[in-house]
Amino acid sequence: MQPQGLRMTAGQFAKKAGVTIRTVRFYDKVGLLPASHRADNGYRYYEMQDLARLQRILTLKYIGLSIDEIKKVIRRDGQEEDLRESLRVQDTIIRRKMEHLRLVRKAVAETLTELEARDAEKPADHGVYQNGQSEGKELAGNNGLWELFTSIIRVVTQEEQWVEQYHNASNLHTRIRLHDGFSVNPCSWHQWLFDCLELPSSSRILELGCGDGSLWQRNMGRIPEHWDITLTDFSEGMLQDAKDRLTEDGSPRSFRFMQADVRAIPFPDGSFDAVLANHMLYHVNSRHEALQEIYRVLKPGGRFYASTIGRNHLREMKELLRGFNPELVLSEKDFADEFGLENGEVQLEAAGFRHIELKRYKDSLRITEAEPLIAYICSTTGNSRSALSGSSLDKFRTRVESLLHRKGFIGITKDSGLFTGYK
Repeated sequence: MQPQGLRMTAGQFAKKAGVTIRTVRFYDKVGLLPASHRADNGYRYYEMQDLARLQRILTLKYIGLSIDEIKKVIRRDGQEEDLRESLRVQDTIIRRKMEHLRLVRKAVAETLTELEARDAEKPADHGVYQNGQSEGKELAGNNGLWELFTSIIRVVTQEEQWVEQYHNASNLHTRIRLHDGFSVNPCSWHQWLFDCLELPSSSRILELGCGDGSLWQRNMGRIPEHWDITLTDFSEGMLQDAKDRLTEDGSPRSFRFMQADVRAIPFPDGSFDAVLANHMLYHVNSRHEALQEIYRVLKPGGRFYASTIGRNHLREMKELLRGFNPELVLSEKDFADEFGLENGEVQLEAAGFRHIELKRYKDSLRITEAEPLIAYICSTTGNSRSALSGSSLDKFRTRVESLLHRKGFIGITKDSGLFTGYK
């Protein structure tokens, strides 16, 4: 067996992988499988680790994803892939695909059954109608039939939605990894946030926008036995990620999971002792309506915990982007202006919350590697993912590496905290 890191030509790599050289060249051309090295004479060379990336591409293609969809799932940032994470991604998408196919088959089967039942009920002479009654019944029945076809269409088109939803969850993991690896404060954000939840041991808790469930997964051994916890997210993909993480390895904790819109929370008035919204309110349109819903489902005296960021959050990262290209932004909108540390209290008061307190989390990033920072930037909701590609990405990487070489690290301000309001 060839040793790890031995370079292979495209032909040797294709033979090793059991595919045609045309396949390798095609995926190189569309940007999914760039050669690890290029010689001065233009020859492309691959390494053993590129086999993992090719496997990932071919698996996603096999289950029916388009080239564009595969690009959404696979991030090429020059960073060596975490093979376990890669396989977890594939496993999640395959299971999601299987569930989607099951739903499509069910919708098709139900429509076929309905058609066969109608055929069996039709009178022998289709041209005979009495007083227009039979004709009216058939027209009404046909309307119901077309609704069944509409249901099939809806189920089929759900696939694009779950691909994008998983893409969002994968981006969240990328951002969490940067904070895990380079935060100065030894007390992590999730640990600090959990410590702020000063609640009785029998509390009923609702988290809105739970993401991948990291808060609970990272504090699993500290959760009081009698806490009743319901996790919701607007994204079905995020919610499935949370369910997978919190039920793996036979976790003794039980959680309830529900897809929900914060603007129409599907619970009666006064259902919860506490509601938690961790870095999510700035994503919500009609925020006042959402806050009123949160207020409604809290019990009298119940607590609302809302974490967010301030205007200085990741300031140096934004300056780094602007210095490279003045048009580059980290996010599609300024989250701190939407619901931030500087204006969150006013919005909470307007929704009826009282005795509002703000606690700030003291931390910063001391980044010593280029690729995790670049991966973070490319995972955000701004225009960096599309703008930083090809030669532009190479130039940006060179700039980051130059800064690291000169200073030894890149310091990034973190400005985040937690509001607590009472009903």
